[in-house]
Amino acid sequence: MLITILRNIVRQAQRQPLYLALNVIGLGLGMAVCLVLTLQVRYEYSFNASIPDAANVLRLDAHHMNPGNAPQENADVPFIAFPFLHTDFPQILATTRYETADYQLRAGDRRVTADTAMVDPSFFDIITLKLERGNARTALTRPDAIVLSANTAQALFGTTDVLGRIITTDHEGHRVSQTVTAILARPSGPVTIRPDAVTPIPAYEMEKPQFTRWGSSAGNIFVRVHHAAERGVISQNLTRFVIDHASGDANDDNSEGVHPERHFGLSLVSLRETHFHDLQVIGGDEATDRSVVNILELIGVLALLLAVFNAVNLATARAALRAREVAIRKTLGATRMVLFVQFVGESIVNTAVGGALALALCEVALPFTAALTGTTLHMDYGFTLPFLFGVVLLTGFACGLYPAIILSSYQPAHVLAATRMPSGGRSAARLRNGLVIIQFAFAVAFAICTLVVNRQANFMQALDLGFAREGVLISSGDMANDVGKQRALIEALRHTPGVVSASLSQLTPKIENRNRFNVTPIGPHSEDIHVLGDTIVGDYATTYRPRLLAGRWFDINHGEDNSPADDSFFTRQGKTFNVVVNQTALSRLGFPSPESAIGTLVKSGGIRLRIIGVTEDLRFISARDEVSPQVTFNSNDPQAYSHVSVRFSGVSENIMRTRLKSAWDQVFPDAPSSFETVQERMSTFYITEQRRGWLFSIASGIAITIACLGLYGLASFIALRRTHEVGIRKALGATSQKVLTLMLRDFLRPVLVACALAAVPAWLVVQSWLSGFHQRVAVSWLDFAIVTGVTITIAALTVLGQTLRLARAEPARALRAE
Repeated sequence: MLITILRNIVRQAQRQPLYLALNVIGLGLGMAVCLVLTLQVRYEYSFNASIPDAANVLRLDAHHMNPGNAPQENADVPFIAFPFLHTDFPQILATTRYETADYQLRAGDRRVTADTAMVDPSFFDIITLKLERGNARTALTRPDAIVLSANTAQALFGTTDVLGRIITTDHEGHRVSQTVTAILARPSGPVTIRPDAVTPIPAYEMEKPQFTRWGSSAGNIFVRVHHAAERGVISQNLTRFVIDHASGDANDDNSEGVHPERHFGLSLVSLRETHFHDLQVIGGDEATDRSVVNILELIGVLALLLAVFNAVNLATARAALRAREVAIRKTLGATRMVLFVQFVGESIVNTAVGGALALALCEVALPFTAALTGTTLHMDYGFTLPFLFGVVLLTGFACGLYPAIILSSYQPAHVLAATRMPSGGRSAARLRNGLVIIQFAFAVAFAICTLVVNRQANFMQALDLGFAREGVLISSGDMANDVGKQRALIEALRHTPGVVSASLSQLTPKIENRNRFNVTPIGPHSEDIHVLGDTIVGDYATTYRPRLLAGRWFDINHGEDNSPADDSFFTRQGKTFNVVVNQTALSRLGFPSPESAIGTLVKSGGIRLRIIGVTEDLRFISARDEVSPQVTFNSNDPQAYSHVSVRFSGVSENIMRTRLKSAWDQVFPDAPSSFETVQERMSTFYITEQRRGWLFSIASGIAITIACLGLYGLASFIALRRTHEVGIRKALGATSQKVLTLMLRDFLRPVLVACALAAVPAWLVVQSWLSGFHQRVAVSWLDFAIVTGVTITIAALTVLGQTLRLARAEPARALRAE
């Protein structure tokens, strides 16, 4: 049987090479898309799977239900909760804090900036990252211990065999010698926890407010439980935990007030879920939308179905050509089952050839897909080959089932006695048209979604941020909280050729470490409004050029324009400080216009804040998030966590970077720096959608290509069957133009039906996706019109050759064609 199947396939390839090529290419493209997207989806779902027992590791998240704001979830929690967790919950086996910071690491003349995790000694008991060298139980027991990643060790020493070596670390001006006690192995799969170095939390760090106050957050708290079911038990008691430990006087900075449960809560998230869950968490820029990943898998399955429909269309289109072969074989004794098995076998062999093509295309496409999506995607043959084998069998059977049933059912007497070959009747025609409609409906809906995704990505990139973004560079170097050197740096930058202005501020694009507090309008019926507080120093207005709606900007000659730079700010009872608020704060505070707010006092605890200016909202966050009410303070002294921002002109960006780095190195020679543009700094907010748009564009193009292959097969079949009809029409006086119009209308009718059917589901999908963005594009009828027009044009060009050939056929030859 196998020899017969292979002989028939070779014979078909010799007689009808176009049919075999279309069949194999269509199946190869469909299976390649399915395979690539399956590997992508498998990658996304495998985050943290390489960490042993990750399902029993839970992260504590904070929930803020603040007046005037939508509820927010934050992965950073008050570290003051840490000591109470183990004592209050016997289900918890171990706990660790996890705070990251940029450390300067030096070994000899080599120096690197490392994303360093400051943790408790129990860290490796909870997050069981694999070690290439060293002992996890003792790696963090010494206060001067440091664990390096394999890449960091290579950068510092050129080898990973460095246990016991001494390196110098510098963080916030604290320079110490530390001993390398272990080397982290390179992760075998994608992980969300991938520090360059791990070290015990330094003593000076624990003195900070985020370790002693409920109102301050610094990093993550991870806990390990016996089994995942205990997560529910702990979660049920977290509200009581907050009440027991976070309650206090309303003016107590170390508590969350009299009723903390009303505006503050805690929850647990499994480490295996964080990759998807963090999309709804503040600062979860690297998280992935689970629904989008599921849509990718759906696209892969539908692309495969398109290829199946295409193969069925092509097979039924040529079924009539094999009718006499079937009749003769049945006359010679072949049974229907034998013929059925043969035709299904031919389909599976053809699909196997397409599978080999799909594997080759996948090998070529994976590096581009990995670069496009920013992942470490690679071919895993242990998974790919068994998966592809199963896909080939199922696809081959699905492609061959209906044609095999039709072909094996032909009756020899009817076929051999007929003057025309059987066509399958109206039911077969309806099936073929239906398959084309389904193919194009999916392709058009997908193309509409792709167009909207790309529009949203471009919209996010060009979104009005409320300030002049061009000509601004922002530093991300460690200034060690040295006020004197920070002042010296600003002066050095201001005297750098090409620099227009320079300022220090917490308020920069992709802002971090924001202060949160409540303000209350002074009046009898006032309610607290939760706001974000940021401090600026120097020429901020000249550097960023925020658009002032009313009032004035800060002036160093006004005494009340200067706020304290230290933690004593909220202890200045009875003092008045001038502030600038944004548009959102203006509306939340109930002012009817920007002018009406100028000179008004609001209070926060025991201090008063006078509004001297109102600006447009500065959008330093993702388009997914809503801009929060913001109160801006001015200080004559540099602040902790400040960034340097510089406006320049008259010089190229690269030259300016070089000059700024030179000025930086004069003041901070031991602290590497990098200067980024606003676009570079905020790229993490839109790069995911941009990459997704590129991926969808490629997949959409392939889907339309597969659909057009199916349409081409249908056009070939119809042209063959209607040759006699065209001859009669032309003999009765029809012109070639009229025949061409008639044929094109019949070919394009299912495409038009598909475009109409695709509109509603495409609209529902894009509206659901766009609802996750606070700033988003509007879905326009032009999106549907553009995709419909392009699709019809492509479809028309696909069938034009067959149609022209049919319309130009001479009547005499056309009438003899049957």
